[in-house]
Amino acid sequence: MRDGVMRLAHEAVRPPGTSFPGGADEAEIADLQQAAGLTLPADLVDWLRVCKGDLIGPGGLYGVQDSPTVTGIASVLGWFPNWRERGWLPVAGDGNGDHYVLITSGELSGCVGFVDQADFEAIGYVVATNLWTFLWFLLGREAGDRRWPFDRNHVVAHDPAMATIPAHLQPWTKATA
Repeated sequence: MRDGVMRLAHEAVRPPGTSFPGGADEAEIADLQQAAGLTLPADLVDWLRVCKGDLIGPGGLYGVQDSPTVTGIASVLGWFPNWRERGWLPVAGDGNGDHYVLITSGELSGCVGFVDQADFEAIGYVVATNLWTFLWFLLGREAGDRRWPFDRNHVVAHDPAMATIPAHLQPWTKATA
C-alpha cells in the first residue's frame, strides 16, 4: 500500500509552479506534536517524513505547518478545538469545507473518518481503517478511480476491516455523492 501511495503522490497533478514537497524533518515533526498537543500516531509520523503536506487531493493534504500552499494540521485543530479532546487529527480536506480526520482514541482508533461541515462534532462515516489505505484511496480517486468511498465491494476488497465498522458509520449506508 505504501509503495502505491508514494507512486500516486509523486504522479499527482499539482498547481503550476509546485512540486512534491518532500518529507518533514524531526524538528518539524516535534514542533507539530507540541502545537497539536497530541501524540502523533506512528503512521502519521511515517507519512509526514515522506510528505510534509501537499496541495494534492481534493482539498489538500494537511502538513506539519502552514505554508502558502499547505494548511497545517495544528491550524485546523485551532479552528476545531474539541477535536483535540476527541483525539481527532485532521489529515486532509475535501475541497468543499469538509475534513478527513485520523482518529487516535476509542474503538475507531487508527481509522480515518469524514467530518461533514453540517456537523463538525461528529464522524459522518469512516473512509478507511488506517492512514496509508486512506491515502491510497484518496489519491487513487484523484487519479480517476471514483469508486471510493461509496462502492462497498471495492472498498472492502482493498480494506477488509471496513466490513467490521459499525453499519451506521459505513459510507455506503449514506447517500452517495
